[in-house]
Amino acid sequence: MRLSGMKKFPSASTKVELGYSENKEVVIASIAGIAIKRFRTMQDQDVFLGKNITIFSGRNGTMKTSLMGLIAHPFNSEAQDVFGKVLKTPLKEVFKLSPVFDRDRYEYDLILCTDKGTTMKETVAMYYVGDKTNRHRVVVSGAEKGDGNFAYNTSFLNLKRLYPLVDTKAVPDKATSLDLSPEEAADLKDYYETVLPSTDYNQFTPVHEKNVKTTFAPVGEGARYDWLSISSGEDNLGAIFNRLLGFRRSFKGRNGGGNGIFCIDEFESSLHPVAQLRLFDYLQRWSSKYNVQVIVSTHSLHLISHIYLEHGENLKKDRIVVNFVSKSTAVDGNYPILRNPPYELAYKELTLQDPEEAVKARKIRVFCEDDHAVHFAKKLIKSRKILSCVEFHSSLNKQENGPGTSYSALRALCVNYPLLLERSLVLFDGDVPATVTDNIKNKSLYLTLPDDQGLAIERRVIVFILGLENDDNFFVKFKKERERFLGEFKGAGIRSLAVKDVMSETKTPIANCKSWADKDKLKFKEYITYYCGVADGRDGFLILFVNAINKINAMSGMPALTN
Repeated sequence: MRLSGMKKFPSASTKVELGYSENKEVVIASIAGIAIKRFRTMQDQDVFLGKNITIFSGRNGTMKTSLMGLIAHPFNSEAQDVFGKVLKTPLKEVFKLSPVFDRDRYEYDLILCTDKGTTMKETVAMYYVGDKTNRHRVVVSGAEKGDGNFAYNTSFLNLKRLYPLVDTKAVPDKATSLDLSPEEAADLKDYYETVLPSTDYNQFTPVHEKNVKTTFAPVGEGARYDWLSISSGEDNLGAIFNRLLGFRRSFKGRNGGGNGIFCIDEFESSLHPVAQLRLFDYLQRWSSKYNVQVIVSTHSLHLISHIYLEHGENLKKDRIVVNFVSKSTAVDGNYPILRNPPYELAYKELTLQDPEEAVKARKIRVFCEDDHAVHFAKKLIKSRKILSCVEFHSSLNKQENGPGTSYSALRALCVNYPLLLERSLVLFDGDVPATVTDNIKNKSLYLTLPDDQGLAIERRVIVFILGLENDDNFFVKFKKERERFLGEFKGAGIRSLAVKDVMSETKTPIANCKSWADKDKLKFKEYITYYCGVADGRDGFLILFVNAINKINAMSGMPALTN
């Protein structure tokens, strides 16, 4: 039984059925994936590739690197990178088969899409030949004439296993064969500036040691350091760009078909989290432009969160596919490969922490203008699960027994000091006009408490009571007649009890409404609770609130909440 979900590969035929006599004749448009029959402890697993980028993630020991090797190795190529290395991935460069533990026959189907719009599948087999050679044999399709590797560009780069520059004998090489065209040099500069924004990147020199190190380093008048001082992150970026140029040069000479597979293992190695996101987005654009399927492995929850948050449409259209190799539900080492699983599952697999508990532990601060607004917001939200993940404040000071915070102070915080609102959300009262919030650039910093007529909760409750009949259940519940409420309103300085006058700030200043509400704060909170049971806009506000805290959590790599 297949464990990888409902998605299935399209109906596929062998090369013979499609009229090909040799594998190398097939013009490959893209790789759909592999269907594993058996490989080590894995059985009956389907691995789907994205049209542009595929991500492998999961805990250590789940064979992510091996899976990438299975995809990349059954191909030959004549294309080369800048330093002359052929764009080819021998299996032995990715992982080694053990003569002790890998004695079973392994098989999987390679699923290809051809330039003719057909889908082909050919079996790749690995088996131990111990009688004479004491080695493993790998065959593609079989051992007949026309079988063997397909023609396609591939490259496999393990960033974590690259030798640090200091541990090599690599030096700058001024050979003309390594010169970049003006267009390539401009792209190299743009690439570095995109991933690691800096004014130091004007010119570059190739730095290499044969079969050990291939990278680029900044030089020239604008450089503040030379090739000996580049960081490991810059070193890795140079190694990646070398391969990118190899695929790019091959692309110019191709007539139709795909341009290959580029695997990057340990993608986040030596890169700051922000640089990881910039590199990923760069590769997403690059892969589409040069028709190369990029495959990366990562443990970076920050990167995975970014993909779910910013690339939802690409995930939906299979331009990006996340393959999560699950360890928690594996049976006898047969790790389920989950295609585009919920982010909450990925979070739990990588952190070994329950998503809801993680969100509760890192509560989001919610700032309101006063205690009445806090109570109003809580009663609108109601859900204990959601409320347990936030903490409300009516003051910017640590002491919460003050008079509250004016909307102008909250607005100034959003406009002038947004960094102070990290993992925070501001809730403005319903009477704060759009003219006040229009110049807050980051709209995700705030929401407005719901009121279809733009009233603060103190004014809204008074208007609500004025609109009730004498025998309404509200007065029964609180054992106070309507006329008594009217007397209290007058005692708070409200000059006119006409609803239209109470709704007017000119005729009824908000201070008078607050004066009545503050006379008995506990009772007023009870009135708010009652009103929330009939208030318009609650459902819409709840959706906006949950979306807002989910976005904040996602920016911190935290899982989403559902109502």
